Amino acid sequence: MQLGVAGAAVLLGAQPAFAGGPPTSTAAADSGRSTARALAAAPAVSGPERSLVVGTPMLTAQQRASIAAKDAAVARVLAGQRTAKGARSAASSSSSKAEAPAALPVHRSIKAVKQKAQTRSYWCGPATLQMLAMASGATISQSTAASRLKTTSNGTNWYAGSGNYPMERALERYSGGFDYTPQNLAYTPSKKDVQTFRDRLKADVAVQQRGIAGNAVEVRNGPHLNGHPNRTIYHWVAVRGYDDDGATTRYADSVAGSSISWAAPVPRYNEIDTAKIVMIFGARGYVW
Repeated sequence: MQLGVAGAAVLLGAQPAFAGGPPTSTAAADSGRSTARALAAAPAVSGPERSLVVGTPMLTAQQRASIAAKDAAVARVLAGQRTAKGARSAASSSSSKAEAPAALPVHRSIKAVKQKAQTRSYWCGPATLQMLAMASGATISQSTAASRLKTTSNGTNWYAGSGNYPMERALERYSGGFDYTPQNLAYTPSKKDVQTFRDRLKADVAVQQRGIAGNAVEVRNGPHLNGHPNRTIYHWVAVRGYDDDGATTRYADSVAGSSISWAAPVPRYNEIDTAKIVMIFGARGYVW
């Protein structure tokens, strides 16, 4: 998508604290996050990760073209799925012995993506890159990943300016030719955003065998990732699969097994409602 002045205002949700600070509220909001983000003052952030945004996130012409091409491919996959389901239904009610084409599975995970605990409190980005690189058979250390992402003590930037999304560039280096692209999300993602993510998730996992890097913004009293405390937290996770035909998202969380004080109840592998995780990605986005 192309963001002009109006588009940027929608993306930022008129939130002056968007770039690196805790999000603040606007009047229009969904029930999942509305009261949680009506913050009179900036809350304390858990951990040093900030997932900074340098300037207003924009997409280059090449990125927009890439997204359009990938979404067209996703549409073809989903059209084929509908055709396959129809053919299977017809075959089941027919005496014909012709084999119906296979539809996409209702659940699938990328088994090559193994959970890794982040070795520093602000290395969730490097750990996510390390995990997702496994889908291409690449083995990298978190130190190497941090260098590639230019991770600092403030964590891994969502956006570094001039069309540069560090996670996108780093994933492409280890993707074996797979074209990764960033998706910015408004602070309150729409139902269309949820459906788009669900469609892309199914195609990426079931067809391409590639995971998704999600940049989470969890706010106090709002939706949180599994096992996370009720605090404001910025975090990266490795999305590695889906269930219930995409209505449920599977991800690996690098907090599990780490030295972070609240890591104990966090599962290594997780399932969460897809609409909920897209809401959590709001104000940053995901790289798919």
